[in-house]
Amino acid sequence: MRYTFYFVGKIPSKANYKRISHRRVNGDIKPFIINDREVLAAQREAIYQFHIQKLTYGLEKFPIDKPVRVSVSFYFSNRVRQRDIDNAEKFIGDVLEKAEVLKRDSLIYVKDKVEKRLGVKGFEEVVVINIEELDKEEVERREREFREFSEHFREFLKKLKLELPDEG
Repeated sequence: MRYTFYFVGKIPSKANYKRISHRRVNGDIKPFIINDREVLAAQREAIYQFHIQKLTYGLEKFPIDKPVRVSVSFYFSNRVRQRDIDNAEKFIGDVLEKAEVLKRDSLIYVKDKVEKRLGVKGFEEVVVINIEELDKEEVERREREFREFSEHFREFLKKLKLELPDEG
């Protein structure tokens, strides 16, 4: 099954969604974590937009509890040229889980494409997310126990003076 989701709005640029503040407790100053307001507002907006789109596909299909392949395209106006998409990508993965599109963001087995495009008109930021459930054979192939590292990697380990576990 394939799904396409859209998010129209500003994705927070922060790598860390939380910040540490301090308050006085019994005369001592204690740290505590508070969620960033900008991030919470963007998450609420994304959850709302994803819910509307889930209604189109049928709520019974969500949350997806199978491994998936995801492609994400970020479309920015030319004013957002310096945008770092690493943090934006993390935001999208987190919101897919919070909006119950995916049961867990760890179900993303393959990130097929993550791209940044400039020049969209009329919007500051638009995100297009394509989600495809992986077939059983591909999941089994990806989950098979890893067999052996390449000789090139083994040579690299020797330069680091490290051993592979099987070379005891």
